Amino acid sequence: MNEKRLYSVGELAVLSGTTIRTIQYYDKINLLKAKRDESRNLRYYTQADLLTLQQILFYKKLGVSLKDIKKYLVNTKNLSEIKEILKKQSEILFQKEMEIKMNIAIIEAIVATLDTDNNYDLEPMMKIALGLNKQSILDYTNIEFDQKTSEKFEEKYPNYNDVIEFYWQWKQLILEATSYKLNNTPYQSDIGYQFGKKWAEFVKNATGDDPEMIAAFEKGLEQSHQWPEEDLFLYNFCNDFIEGTHNYYCKKGDA
Repeated sequence: MNEKRLYSVGELAVLSGTTIRTIQYYDKINLLKAKRDESRNLRYYTQADLLTLQQILFYKKLGVSLKDIKKYLVNTKNLSEIKEILKKQSEILFQKEMEIKMNIAIIEAIVATLDTDNNYDLEPMMKIALGLNKQSILDYTNIEFDQKTSEKFEEKYPNYNDVIEFYWQWKQLILEATSYKLNNTPYQSDIGYQFGKKWAEFVKNATGDDPEMIAAFEKGLEQSHQWPEEDLFLYNFCNDFIEGTHNYYCKKGDA
């Protein structure tokens, strides 16, 4: 690389894929200072500045704050420090992801209820939604299963993303069932039938009708006292609705 090559702010913007305004802002906050040629009233940047800007844009894309980029990351050669900052940012992004998934689960549960009940009262569900903990899923790591049960779960869900997806499918159905129960929806109704069908399909997909997998989930239910308090409360609250609608669906002969 030609270290002596100089760039105007416009050239730097084109090469880095960002805007002139952004680069000027970084100059203003002393994150990426331009070199000055006072005799000609010019500002310019070097090849090293281009590399630094690429670092800044990379970390910014990951959601790292400009304050942290300036303090810890730009031009540092301490790889362990970079690793710690990136791990911290990964945890922040995971928390944001769980918050988004929680909001989606709430929205889809309420929308599903609104689709089937024109007299739906939103207020009780809104009160529950305001108190939900987006991090409940993390508490399941504290539950210890026997070796056989753990192996079955790992066989069915080999990576963490599969576990997360399963959890949020379950959570959405639990919230939907809670929503129906709060509105006194009868088990033996078209609404109850449709929910019972959803639950049956969820269980079938989760277990694959594998007796060992079914036994593993039953083991999980036996240890429900170790579940996060929020999930246990919601499950206990709506479990009679789930069982009632599932039995009604099965009796209709479509299961």
